[in-house]
Amino acid sequence: MYNKILGSLLGAAAGDAMGAATETRTRKQIEEKFGGYVTDFLTPPQDTFARGSRAGQITDDFSVAYMTLREILKTGKADYETAVSGLLKWAAIPEYFDHFAGPTTRARVLELQGKNQENSGFVPVNDNNKATNGAAMKAAPIALLAKGDVDDAIKKAVTVCRVTHNNNIALSGAAAIAAATAAAMKEGADLYDVVRASIYGAAEGERMGRESGAVLAGASIESRIRWAVSIAMTCDNLDEAIDELSDYIGSGLMAVEAVPAAIGLCVAAGGKTVDGICAAVNIGNDTDTVATMVGGILGALNGADSMPLSYLEIIERENKLGLEGLAKEIMEF
Repeated sequence: MYNKILGSLLGAAAGDAMGAATETRTRKQIEEKFGGYVTDFLTPPQDTFARGSRAGQITDDFSVAYMTLREILKTGKADYETAVSGLLKWAAIPEYFDHFAGPTTRARVLELQGKNQENSGFVPVNDNNKATNGAAMKAAPIALLAKGDVDDAIKKAVTVCRVTHNNNIALSGAAAIAAATAAAMKEGADLYDVVRASIYGAAEGERMGRESGAVLAGASIESRIRWAVSIAMTCDNLDEAIDELSDYIGSGLMAVEAVPAAIGLCVAAGGKTVDGICAAVNIGNDTDTVATMVGGILGALNGADSMPLSYLEIIERENKLGLEGLAKEIMEF
């Protein structure tokens, strides 16, 4: 199980760091900017959110989950209060919060810090802009604490993600990724197990969000995962699947795009870790988030040795995360 835990952590971190350079561009613009299909850690251009970062540095997509995991392992509790503490410790690091915090997470951090935010006085019935993928991006690492128990992974991910994204759509996305990761953790798991778990998780997260969170207007993540998987399965090759998923599902900030796209890319890549990560890096739009989710799932499915040794070397050199030690701590949780 250690190899799977480390694989998920490394896959998520590598996906985040690699996708940081291609974020916000279309697939064609990625090819034009970088001279073709990106398969390595590159220095983010000045017109990306990760501008100023070095090749191999992570962004908020992995760092929020990392800091939260550290806090959970320190306290021994995967509860709401611990998640709040982990989030605030993350926000206290300027290179993370000032540079990378997404809109929903930033607003919640400021609220927790007691800082007033300007508003027009108009409060819509639903703040549908909060149905973002900031919950799903941190779900795979949190799911590792459940050690293959799908329902426990969903519970832990929803508990942690409620802090910033307490609504049915965002929690549906988080639960889908958590369930997929937990299923991938089991010995002998295959891609079918991962897909089936993601659909189950999406439905459970939707239910839990509706019961005790805000109910927002938006498409069903469960239905869109089914659609994304069907697209991936009917394409002749990975290249075609990337284009089709980009065109029909999307890969943007909203959870109804990024989460189904991630599951679709896992299928399109045939469950291969590096192929899946690179597909997410090149699909365009919110590439670092999608690649974080794909890497977290497929890294859990195939283990750390499904990626080049250089991935771990680069991630540790540029971020000093101590992923091998963290994986051992998760094993003992």
